[in-house]
Amino acid sequence: MKLPKPIKLKSGVYRIQLKLGGKSIMVYGETEARCRQQAALIKSEHRAGAVIQTKCRYTVSDAIDKYIADRPKLSPATVRGYRCIQHNVFQDAMPLIADSVDWQEVVDNDRHSPKTIKNAWGFIRSVLNSVGVTPPKINLPQMKKSERPFLQPDQIKPFLNALRGQPCEIAALLGLHSLRRSEILDLTYADIDLSKNIIHVKGAAVVDENSNLVHKDTNKNAASTRDVPIMIPRLSELVRLNAKNHQPDDYLVTVHPSTLYHQINAVCKKAGLPQVGCHGLRHSMVSLSFHIGWSELSCMKVAGFSNFAVMRDIYTHLAEADKQKDIADMKKFFA
Repeated sequence: MKLPKPIKLKSGVYRIQLKLGGKSIMVYGETEARCRQQAALIKSEHRAGAVIQTKCRYTVSDAIDKYIADRPKLSPATVRGYRCIQHNVFQDAMPLIADSVDWQEVVDNDRHSPKTIKNAWGFIRSVLNSVGVTPPKINLPQMKKSERPFLQPDQIKPFLNALRGQPCEIAALLGLHSLRRSEILDLTYADIDLSKNIIHVKGAAVVDENSNLVHKDTNKNAASTRDVPIMIPRLSELVRLNAKNHQPDDYLVTVHPSTLYHQINAVCKKAGLPQVGCHGLRHSMVSLSFHIGWSELSCMKVAGFSNFAVMRDIYTHLAEADKQKDIADMKKFFA
């Protein structure tokens, strides 16, 4: 059966345009073979006299391919997240036609965490809507709020001592200045103004669906583009020392994100501290700022939060010493 040649889109998805019975039908596939297979099936059904329902002719997996292909401006990190759902979550549903799935059964049988299922279903809902399928109402598993590991204020100095001289030292110090991992990996030597002790944060480096690092001119939100004062002298010392052997446009940190995560956790483990990863250092900095009495506005500006609610709900951890003091004060009152 002769078919038009599949076209590879910028997203990596393949597309064939069929003209059947005066209708133009777009067929998508993650691979060229999958695209041809779907197109051949639709064409054979048309020849057999079947009425082609264009809006529901996609498997769930093909609908995801189409969703991504139709949105060429999606960030590489977002596409990677969508592909992770496509290849790992709700696997029983992926080969099924999108409007024939018992989604409650699929959700009930999935063994991922409640958070993963919730995020995946939010994406699938959008995918189903995009191909004309009305998503059903689903009872999702109950989520338990979990707190990301972070360093208590009295644990930060032992961490800094264990960190000294380690390959991840610059990256970890940047994390303790509130920088996200994506922001750390995008920093160049030119972004560090040692004359003014300022870190110019303006871009991000994210991992795409092929595990390659992609640099972007923008970071998470408008508030994330900011100037962060250098508050740990050791960071200035290291940047000044390393800059002698680098060009201004060289990146400060060149390891893969997963490598950085494991390096920081190795330092934590050696020091007998919680394994917080890179992002846990950002949490630690925000918690420390509240412990030493920063205003919420100062913390929000330095850390690049877009609103107070996120900062309070996710990042503001109560230091154990502060909690014990509050308890002691309450006991003193009743005594």
